[in-house]
Amino acid sequence: MKRMILYILVSVAGLTVCGLLVLRHACRTAPLMPPTSDLPAPPPRHLQPVDRWQGGIGVDTRTDYQPDPAATERLMVKLRQEELRQRPLEGRN
Repeated sequence: MKRMILYILVSVAGLTVCGLLVLRHACRTAPLMPPTSDLPAPPPRHLQPVDRWQGGIGVDTRTDYQPDPAATERLMVKLRQEELRQRPLEGRN
């Protein structure tokens, strides 16, 4: 029982010393003042809040949408060509 308490105290003391050394290093290496530049400040940009430009996007509420069969067929042809290009039977990709 006494050994376990001793191990805990040594661990806590070690972590405390380590924390103090890290804090000391951070204080010594911190810059005193932020770097300044001789360049002029950039002009302010006219930015729109995200909520405003997202509010301008309308939701498509159509329920009678029918996909173009020709476009679907072109997409399937492209997918088949890509599958053949990757040659999965040869173990590529």
